[in-house]
Amino acid sequence: MIHFFAILSLLLCGVCYTSFQKGEDKRNSQNITRYVWIIFGAALLLRLILAYITRGFGNDIACFAAWADRIFTVGPGAFYSTETFTDYPPGFMYILYIIGALRSLLQIPYYSDLHIMLLKLPAILCDMACGYLLYKEATKRLHFSEIQSVCVACAYLFQPAIILNSSCWGQVDSVHTLVVILMCLFLMDGKMLPAYAIYGIGVLLKPQTLIFTPVLLVGILDHVFLQDFSWRKFFYNLCGGLAVICGMLMLCVPFGLDAATSQYTSTLGSYEYAAVNAYNFWGLLGMNWVSQDNVFLFLPCRTWGFIAIVLIVLFTFLIALRCRKEPSRYFCLGAFIILTMFLFSVRMHERYLYPGLALLLFCCLYKPAGSLWKCYAGFAALHFYNTANVLYHYDPQNYDRKAPIILLVSAGMLYCLYDFYKIIWKYYVHGKAVPVAAGVKGHAGANRSSSTVSGSGLWQLFREHFLSPLAPTPSKEQVRFTRADLCLLLVICALYSFFALYDLGNRKAPETTYDMTQNQFIELEFPENTAPLTLASYIAPWHQRHFTAEVRSSETENWTYLGEIILNNVFTWQDVSLEDLTRQADVTDARCLRLTLTDTDASLIELVFTDADGEILRPANASAYETLFDESDCYPERYSFRNSMYFDEIYHARTAYEFLHGLPTYENTHPPLGKILISVGIAIFGMNPFGWRIMGTLFGIAMLPFLYLLGKKMTGNTPAAALACFLFAFDFMHFTQTRIATIDVYITFFVIAMYYFMYSYCSMSFYDTPPHKTFLPLGLCGVCMGLGIACKWTGVYAGCGLALLFFAHLLRRYREYLYAKAHPGKSTNGIDHKYIVKNFPDYTIKTIDFCLTFFVLIPVVIYLLSYLPFVDNSHPGLFDRMLANQTSMFSYHSGLEATHPYSSSWYEWPTMIRPIWYYSGYVTDAVKEGISAFGNPVVWWIGIPAFIYILYLLIRNNAFLCSLTGHTKTESSTDTAITLSCREYATAAFLAVGYLAQYLPWFFVTRITFIYHYFPSVPFVVLMIVYSLMQWKKHMSDHTFIIVCCTYAAVAFALFLLFYPVLSGQPVEVDFVIKYLRWRPTWVLISG
Repeated sequence: MIHFFAILSLLLCGVCYTSFQKGEDKRNSQNITRYVWIIFGAALLLRLILAYITRGFGNDIACFAAWADRIFTVGPGAFYSTETFTDYPPGFMYILYIIGALRSLLQIPYYSDLHIMLLKLPAILCDMACGYLLYKEATKRLHFSEIQSVCVACAYLFQPAIILNSSCWGQVDSVHTLVVILMCLFLMDGKMLPAYAIYGIGVLLKPQTLIFTPVLLVGILDHVFLQDFSWRKFFYNLCGGLAVICGMLMLCVPFGLDAATSQYTSTLGSYEYAAVNAYNFWGLLGMNWVSQDNVFLFLPCRTWGFIAIVLIVLFTFLIALRCRKEPSRYFCLGAFIILTMFLFSVRMHERYLYPGLALLLFCCLYKPAGSLWKCYAGFAALHFYNTANVLYHYDPQNYDRKAPIILLVSAGMLYCLYDFYKIIWKYYVHGKAVPVAAGVKGHAGANRSSSTVSGSGLWQLFREHFLSPLAPTPSKEQVRFTRADLCLLLVICALYSFFALYDLGNRKAPETTYDMTQNQFIELEFPENTAPLTLASYIAPWHQRHFTAEVRSSETENWTYLGEIILNNVFTWQDVSLEDLTRQADVTDARCLRLTLTDTDASLIELVFTDADGEILRPANASAYETLFDESDCYPERYSFRNSMYFDEIYHARTAYEFLHGLPTYENTHPPLGKILISVGIAIFGMNPFGWRIMGTLFGIAMLPFLYLLGKKMTGNTPAAALACFLFAFDFMHFTQTRIATIDVYITFFVIAMYYFMYSYCSMSFYDTPPHKTFLPLGLCGVCMGLGIACKWTGVYAGCGLALLFFAHLLRRYREYLYAKAHPGKSTNGIDHKYIVKNFPDYTIKTIDFCLTFFVLIPVVIYLLSYLPFVDNSHPGLFDRMLANQTSMFSYHSGLEATHPYSSSWYEWPTMIRPIWYYSGYVTDAVKEGISAFGNPVVWWIGIPAFIYILYLLIRNNAFLCSLTGHTKTESSTDTAITLSCREYATAAFLAVGYLAQYLPWFFVTRITFIYHYFPSVPFVVLMIVYSLMQWKKHMSDHTFIIVCCTYAAVAFALFLLFYPVLSGQPVEVDFVIKYLRWRPTWVLISG
């Protein structure tokens, strides 16, 4: 029976298309007007009959019936409950309330045939509305004949896949499909406020409406920004959008905002499978009902699904920009989004393709091409196969995810999508005219001339804009570093150093060790009438040392077993309650204590016993264990970050200590160089908190001159360079990360340094600068890259950005070489063309040879030598232990499935949704301490629009990108804030590449991540802000610009002072933090 209706679907499309193409003239078609309502009535009657005689999908209908009665009985306030399953938002519940009221009013028996038909009625009515909109759009806007318009409506109203969804299954996909259609129609007419409103209603009805958000964003881009932009229009639309949001919130209030929000979060987080009965790409691989965390081509399906979504959004905007003058592009974009999402994203249900059918038919109205009708017919028949097979034949107990029907329909879906892509490319991107049949009259939008440069393909465009000759440009003039620059830099460094070095940690900590082996014991005697209640310990590697504790009251008695004592973290004060152990063992006199090591070995640094008053009790025989009790003056009154390790210091600083003492290396999940640098501070200042943190702080200070110089090179402006340096200095992340003994500070320092040297190199040309002079910054860049990778593997991300910048620079030299060859005997900007032609091949080969040495050989040597202090007893050879550690690191990071309460994903970092809370200290109930890592709001949050602005400038000032988007290059624009010189464009591209090289790779990392992984991106965020300000400086005087810079710096510094206590671990009142600093619920900052 399914095959019969699938064939019927194809025949219906064929008949409707044939009749549509026949296109009777208006005189003859007027006679059919009287039958239009008969046809619509027949479609409605057919649906009502099927709705009455079919029970629908049991689970869905049962839920709708129960929800309708519950919402009518208990009302919105008590509807959402943890005791009742619900996964629909409040908008649909209002509809169910009406259904519940009607059932009660008409006394319809619960779950009767009439009740089920009533539940299906909203979806049926929306079906009819979609069909009517197709009919009206064809007749009123496009002026098709009545018979043509009816044919299009019939292709939808009598389509088996459409009828099955609403009338037989009882689902409500037609409700949000109607919303999407109305939104597209409003966007076509430029009616933005109705579009916002209907979109808001759709989101309230069904969360899947969010899939079409890019279509609304394209409409906003078209009608608000690109078409006669004005601030009045902008704020009008902004207020309209906010009004819709407020209206949505008001409709959610009766249900409770938290309860309503949970419906979205739970729905979006449910069904974590590659596919949920969807016959799509994952279905073709046999992955229906398979976890989305299963790996496919080295990445989890979840990650591939996310990549698909990112690409969908990207291509949605590219297609939209290529066909700005095509009125039906909103329907095309909507169809592109939903069809691609269904086929390639994860967690897709069988019904999610449904809106694509209506959108495709609207495309058929505007582009009445046979290929588009075939595409619609194919998707309609295949969608019917998918949904009907699930509705009538799905058996979870005997499910075959590789059944022939699944594989064949999935393959057919992919083929139809491929056809649709060809249609988009042909009729929308390149604007090719649709062949018009004899009877199809021309109409608005049926054909158009391309609004963009079509050329003869992307390759030709690429060659024209990137491989064509280019006039030689000289090396950039050296920017003069003035006395004012020096004074400003010194002031910023001194000010930051004051805050960074203050209260960094104690300069003194216990260091002498008492080494023990297995079964070795310590016997301690305490004076008469005294008994220690607490044991405080401070140990060296290894951690988690196990001891058995025994006591006796005198030397003549036997030892009484108390229990096991575990000394956990190294270089961290911790307490063990002896009072609890003696109470459990029912011991009253514990004057003698014996601790026996049960592990292989241990290294104790200091033991401190205290009585009930907290006074230190020194054993009477302490002299027998001199190194255990010789540094009790280091015992702190209160444990804190000042005298102990916190967060990952227990790994990195501990490993630095192991390097110095030749111990087996514990932390082997990152390359060694960062820990070697920490060990330098320990070697100079001792194994104390100040010693293991000082090198990171010094590197944090050393970042500032590099950033200042890079800002000065890029802008040539002293206030701008000073502002960049100041913003980075007092960014919260920079401050916190440089005061903790972890390795992120070192990779960030080397990233800044390597990009500084690469920018210096890219500012030179070997046509007017001797090659050996260009090799200096290039070589230093390679060395810094090698040092960075030897600190942390993420240095490879930075290296990819450097490679892109280097080859882009070399490509420019090649294009200048082509220009010189085309114009022999001349010179440009003082550079002789003969010199260019003669030396380009030789200089290029020398440069590449140099890079092979300094970007491959030397980094490999640096990386290998960093393993000299690394101890791995199972691999004694330097090369062997380096290779073994690479395998170990890769296995660790690729297989890590750990969780952490303060972890965060890459998309949460720029907005600082979840800072990482490093340290919590207790002073009193009202006063606490805390250290958290996150960004300065006026840096990170303003960095988001700055990055978007730079991308906008790069597109608007690049002829190739403009040709892709249908714009013209802004060479003649009078707005200097969006018109860039060649060097300004190169700087903007440099910043974008640098930023994305650090940030973009994290999009594809599936292991646990934290906000501090964003730290290497922060220097580029700061520079992008300053660069954006420099563009707007073109509209202001130097004096005004200085005032802007000073004001911005003052606001950033004021926020730094405000948050300083929770960045540095200073005591602060809990009420103050909650009232003034906890801007978001996820900003914990301190306990309480």
